[in-house]
Amino acid sequence: MNQTGPSFLHRKFRLLAPCTLAALLCGCAATRVEETWKSPDCPQPVGKIAVLAIDERGLVREGFENRFVRQLRNTGATAEVTYDLLSLPDIKEDKRAAAERFRATGAQTVLILRLAGKASSFHESRAGKEHYVGTVTGIDNVGWYDYYSVAFMDMSPTYGNTKQTVYVEAGLYDLNTEKRLWFGTTQTVLKEDMDRVSEMDPLVEKFVAAMRKDSVVP
Repeated sequence: MNQTGPSFLHRKFRLLAPCTLAALLCGCAATRVEETWKSPDCPQPVGKIAVLAIDERGLVREGFENRFVRQLRNTGATAEVTYDLLSLPDIKEDKRAAAERFRATGAQTVLILRLAGKASSFHESRAGKEHYVGTVTGIDNVGWYDYYSVAFMDMSPTYGNTKQTVYVEAGLYDLNTEKRLWFGTTQTVLKEDMDRVSEMDPLVEKFVAAMRKDSVVP
């Protein structure tokens, strides 16, 4: 399937509404780059980059776009946020007009950040030993309360924690040809007991470092 033609960027814009990056803001995390791809037609330099983070929560979108722009500029690239230009519904409503608006700022490319998928798991552990009531366990004709007591008392307290794995994609597109120039995916493992925004900077750093490694930005 061709993923670099004009219709591909349009399909990306159609994904704006259901996608959200807020899943990242859930706790302590560890991020690694899963894969990257670069078009043989990718120019060097790629020109000014319009950064678009797809998230319905305005503050989350602003947070990611600001971090990308800051770190891209630190490499010597030229980049601008888009949250102050168009809302996500506006972009979805008219993709061509959105692209024209981005080009009007001098941008030649758009970097789109979106949630690609997530999975959750729950782990339960027991702190102490099991404690059984021997006088009741195994007796068939006990009353309901005795049966309840065994179920309640046969173990020490348990503790659980939830781990979430989040996959985030970043794609760089030419605003004139609409071809994809670069693509990267990260995997972030989240826990629930730490600062909710602690992984935003490391995640953006991993993406920008991958772009530099692939010679997409200086």
